Amino acid sequence: MSFHTLKTSGSSLKNIQFGIDAVSHNIANINTTGFKKQQVNYEAVVSSSNRLGEGLSGTALNATTTVFSQGDIKPTGTFTDLAIQQEGFFSLQNSAGEIVYSRAGHFLTDSNRTMVDPSGNFLMSINGDRITIPANAHEVEISVNGEVNVAFDDITGFQPYDQIQLATFINPTGLEHIGGNNYRESVASGSPNFSTAGQTGSQTSQTGIVSGALEFSNTNLSESLTDLMAYQRSYQAISRTTTTADEILQTTINLGN
Repeated sequence: MSFHTLKTSGSSLKNIQFGIDAVSHNIANINTTGFKKQQVNYEAVVSSSNRLGEGLSGTALNATTTVFSQGDIKPTGTFTDLAIQQEGFFSLQNSAGEIVYSRAGHFLTDSNRTMVDPSGNFLMSINGDRITIPANAHEVEISVNGEVNVAFDDITGFQPYDQIQLATFINPTGLEHIGGNNYRESVASGSPNFSTAGQTGSQTSQTGIVSGALEFSNTNLSESLTDLMAYQRSYQAISRTTTTADEILQTTINLGN
């Protein structure tokens, strides 16, 4: 019995460590633009043929998923900083020509006046092109629908020039995280559906793009600290159980000698 308890406790401690790592990662990225928190999910294990070993029960790690709830939107005053309110991802083209997806909207203009993120990924338009600001543009604004409107010296007022493409997925939690707050489609996520902010009949019909602002992490510090304390208490309780089981097992061995 004590030997089984040791095995169960060891597995439980390992699972708790996964949870602690996830919460710590969330806290470390609390000020990261577009960061989405990680959540560790567990499942009950009661079958003797399952992961904890013969005749054992407990919990096992099921999956670590990304939670795509809305993060706080904070103003920056820079028109190329963009925040998505509600559903959708920015479509970005990396240096290999691959389309990836992100909620991080900190963009700059490169030497060709093309909008890029800090890693050099290009922001894509609804036409499947890279969004480039005309060299002779006198002024630029980006509307709540993601329309890039440009004013030229010889034309009065703003003129529609381009529009930002958004992507949605049937199962966004199935997206493959490839680092840098970027994601790649997968079998689990399904293929992307492309649309624009506020497009009638689309999944982004209620979405707006806020220019001059950024969406920050959706990590809630108070909740994360509470989770850490709960994990710590569980860790301590299981450690005490392990110690007691070890003492009983040692006593049993000594009595048999």
